[in-house]
Amino acid sequence: MTRSAIASNAPPAASDTGLPMTSLRYSMSSTIPLPRAVSCPGPGGPSARQRARPVRIVACSMALLSPFTMAALRAAWAAGEVHRAFFGRLTRVDYKGRNDPVTEADRAAEAAIVRTIQQAYPDHGVLGEEGGRQGDGPYTWLVDPLDGTFNYANAIPHFASSIALEHEGRLVAGVVMHTILGEAYVAEADRGAFAATLRDLPAHVSGWGDLSLWRRLRARRTARLDQATLSTGFPGNVAETRLNLDHFTNLLLRAAKIRNMGSAALSLAAIALGQMDGFWELGTSGWDFAAGALLVAEAGGRATDFRGRRLDTSGHQILATNGLIHDEVLSVLARGQSGLDEDAGQRPQ
Repeated sequence: MTRSAIASNAPPAASDTGLPMTSLRYSMSSTIPLPRAVSCPGPGGPSARQRARPVRIVACSMALLSPFTMAALRAAWAAGEVHRAFFGRLTRVDYKGRNDPVTEADRAAEAAIVRTIQQAYPDHGVLGEEGGRQGDGPYTWLVDPLDGTFNYANAIPHFASSIALEHEGRLVAGVVMHTILGEAYVAEADRGAFAATLRDLPAHVSGWGDLSLWRRLRARRTARLDQATLSTGFPGNVAETRLNLDHFTNLLLRAAKIRNMGSAALSLAAIALGQMDGFWELGTSGWDFAAGALLVAEAGGRATDFRGRRLDTSGHQILATNGLIHDEVLSVLARGQSGLDEDAGQRPQ
């Protein structure tokens, strides 16, 4: 598993439309290879013929989501159809471990996501929560087909699909889709984070690529921990759940409020949406937090491990905040013990 760096948080210069200048054309000097095409692709992405030609996209007459993001949106929509089909109708719930459920919807949703991604990018690798790694190469998709399975299995309508793309160790695109609320949250490295209500978008996903249909996300500016609302998660591993209690207690005494929403992806999206100020969790995996971490970073926040080091998708902990309270939360985490001895795979920030 490659290590993943969150893109720089510095916002790009804005155009007259309020959109970043980088959204108006794909840079000829970009270090992230985009799918190649002879002209501006439609919102659904380039055709097979366009993808086969070794020519960069030079310019677009309107701001478009990247073909990578469009593929992730198609995959998330396919997963959402599975979520809706099984929601409240589950006949069986299995357990991978104590308090770690998996349902037929998890498996079917992941199959739908992988199928959609492989149709668009057959040479890309996929790392899914349920199916493990499939394929290899410089591009890897990190997939949580149903983040919030416990909520889902108990008919609590707070869960999502989470899909992120990593290229040679860097997160370049992420999508979180809140199935029941009917909202999608997308992030692209160095372009920003955006949200849309699905009922306000065209009926077919292929029409969702026009960035003017999406609203830009900004983390809110809460600057003091005692005024901040945080969220956390408790993993299925009972030992790690117990260990998180030190951080929970320490932060409960210092933050304004703490919530447990049951979905890391939606907790991270809430920071980008300006609804929450921070989130921490240990015993988690890259597919849980990759897309949400990119949302936070592109909305002006910050995501690291518990020691403030660069976030790694092969790691098992995350602290994400609006950026302003990050150092203060890190200092509180340092007073506990949980997760602070996890050095493998971590790099200085």
